[in-house]
Amino acid sequence: MKLIRLSERDQQTLDKILSNRDIKSENQPQNYADKVVVKPWGFEFLAYENDEVAVWFLHIDKGHSTSMHCHPLKKTALTVLRGQALCNTFYNRNYLYGVDGVVIENGVFHSTQALSEGGIDLIEVETPPNKTDLVRLKDQYGRSGAGYEGLSEMKTDNLDRYNYFAFNTPENNQEDNHIGNGYKVSILTVPSKTEAAQFMNFERGVFYCSCAGDLVQANGETALTTGDVAEGAYLETCDSLITTRQTTLLRFEPNLK
Repeated sequence: MKLIRLSERDQQTLDKILSNRDIKSENQPQNYADKVVVKPWGFEFLAYENDEVAVWFLHIDKGHSTSMHCHPLKKTALTVLRGQALCNTFYNRNYLYGVDGVVIENGVFHSTQALSEGGIDLIEVETPPNKTDLVRLKDQYGRSGAGYEGLSEMKTDNLDRYNYFAFNTPENNQEDNHIGNGYKVSILTVPSKTEAAQFMNFERGVFYCSCAGDLVQANGETALTTGDVAEGAYLETCDSLITTRQTTLLRFEPNLK
């Protein structure tokens, strides 16, 4: 999983924008549960949230792209579930194929474009939750400098047409899942001070994200921390991964049956 770090250009651009603009988001709901936010490029909805992370599902239509934007206060992990995406930053073009992804440090300007005929589906994990932490630099839909969409762009009925799903935090040793078009997303909770391998097998081609808690190797090194995503091929090589506390994990895997 590639980590995209903050550059000097990112910081200078952000400082310039914030010194010249007062960015305000439109009227926001008390929470984003049971809502779909309609975007000019597709739609997104909140699939899971706790005090540490917010997990959003995004669908981007072919040829469309999110704005070139950054989140000054939160880290972002993007995982493509289906299709081919192009994630651009000031210095890199990152081609992503489901299942694949990148972790983006706070303050890094980035945009995501759908290249596949049927568009793309992806998961965005934000750490910490803060949907209005948004600075748009460039936008082909006229939203440059605008804040996050307000209630007028949110749907609360007929959510099935958007393949809406949402998770609650499972009890210890429990799992829930959502099967989409060519992929499967699962959430499970592992007890504190427990070897993770007792509850799950880390597999190649599968990606894992911690929504709460770290996985630590026998030598004390952290293999997966809250808000980060790692590939199973890496985690299966780690020695005796132990949870530091009750840990909630997401698993993203191809489902081609």
